Amino acid sequence: MSRIHKSLPLFLLLTSYFILPSFGSAERPNFLMIAVDDLNHYNAMLVDQPGNFLRKVYPNAATRTKIIARVAPNIERLANQSTTFTYTFSPQPLCGPCRTAALTGIPPHVSGYSEHSRHFRHSEAFEGVVTLPQYLGQNGYQTVGLGKIFHKPSVETKNGETHDWPDIAHSWDTWIERRMGMGGPDRIKRSISPYSPENGYYTFGSSNTPTERSWDYLNAEFAANLYTHGKAEIQDLHSKTHKVKLSGDTPFLLAVGLFAPHMPWDAPDEFYDLFPTSEMTGINQSLVDWVDEDVTDIPPTVRELFINEDFDLTLAAGERNGDAIEGWRRSVQAYLAATAYADHCLGQLVDAIETSPHKDNTVVMLFGDHGWQLGDKRRYRKHALWEGANHTTFMMRDPRRLASTQGAQCDRMVSLQYLYPTLTSLAGLKVPDHVHGYDMTPLLDNPQADFSEDVLMSNTEGNFTLRTQRWRYTRYLDGSRELYDMLADPYEFTNLVSNPEYKKQLKALDNQLTQVVNRDSTYYRN
Repeated sequence: MSRIHKSLPLFLLLTSYFILPSFGSAERPNFLMIAVDDLNHYNAMLVDQPGNFLRKVYPNAATRTKIIARVAPNIERLANQSTTFTYTFSPQPLCGPCRTAALTGIPPHVSGYSEHSRHFRHSEAFEGVVTLPQYLGQNGYQTVGLGKIFHKPSVETKNGETHDWPDIAHSWDTWIERRMGMGGPDRIKRSISPYSPENGYYTFGSSNTPTERSWDYLNAEFAANLYTHGKAEIQDLHSKTHKVKLSGDTPFLLAVGLFAPHMPWDAPDEFYDLFPTSEMTGINQSLVDWVDEDVTDIPPTVRELFINEDFDLTLAAGERNGDAIEGWRRSVQAYLAATAYADHCLGQLVDAIETSPHKDNTVVMLFGDHGWQLGDKRRYRKHALWEGANHTTFMMRDPRRLASTQGAQCDRMVSLQYLYPTLTSLAGLKVPDHVHGYDMTPLLDNPQADFSEDVLMSNTEGNFTLRTQRWRYTRYLDGSRELYDMLADPYEFTNLVSNPEYKKQLKALDNQLTQVVNRDSTYYRN
């Protein structure tokens, strides 16, 4: 690993000097990038997949259909114009490392950047790296962004060290430092739910800020106005007014990142009202017993890594109010409410996509940075190398390919790691040599085209998961392992590692995982 780290920077520096001549702007598409934090696969396109935990929460299919229509109607509107990649996985189920991997082209296990206490450019592995927006900018694109794209939305100084979280200095012509989330400029205090666990991070309640005055809504509104009218203005967190205009002479990348449904889940009451807990008939004592049994065959060190106190805190919060199970229901309600709030905000962007004069030459992508677990495998949050924490939502609308993409679903295994090579390919540019990942444009032409049959995920050094159509195999740094047959056991209930019938399969997957981990960037260009 150290050898890889030391060999990267000079190589990356060289790539920044070999930039292709610009194509005419009429031949190149604009890009509208919508990133939604902690957005898992609870939506109309993915809810009927085997293993979607919402099927446990709402076992009645008719009820589930009604719920899904309330959770993400605008995402569904966009999906009806797009190709949805139904098996999309995060390079690492944590905000900063995942986004950095997708936007630099270097996966976490290669860079060693597996947490986000410091900005990625303070890491030796990223010295001189050319990011995706930076590369587009060097090749004639106007780049504009706000919200959560790389990680935090503004520059921070901490312990004497400056962290340019949005990468303003390198990646953007215009970056607007704004707050984000379900609060707003009126600074109205939120209300904490009595069912919220007594934990500073894992809390939920109700925002008393009107939706149309909340940060995520206002940020999406600005982006929608800019995309529709070609100009818009907004005030940043330093009280500076930005009057932004899209150039009519060059293509653009417009990126907007929503913070919701990231914690704390503080959606306005109108979104909580969409999800009465009385409809969550699947959350009962039998489901508690099921998740308790589910984790009995997980290796001890894995339990220490990923089974935290959040599930117990959730039940304890319910117990304080007379019903432990209701605590679980209320937490699921809060996540769904936060997701519905995010969907409402981005509805402005979907409206703009349908009415903008740029709609016929703009590739639109919407993605969550990873999944989120809500009690499955007795876990809350992300981070873990299980399906629920890594499986996310990803769709692309290419107006030049509507015949093959409109409402299409692609069930090939893909990763957000493929974002950089795909967008550069769509822009008619050479994929930089340092970039890992496959170009997905063949799947936009034909969602059933032959494609890679495996996806790699990691979480800190030495912990890897290989996902294929059938198998989910995880190998940890200490040698612990998990193996699940995702066709027969989509909820990952039975760890097959100790079953002698799968000895040959286990060895084959272990060898395959080692090969995938050791791939360098040139592998993907051959």
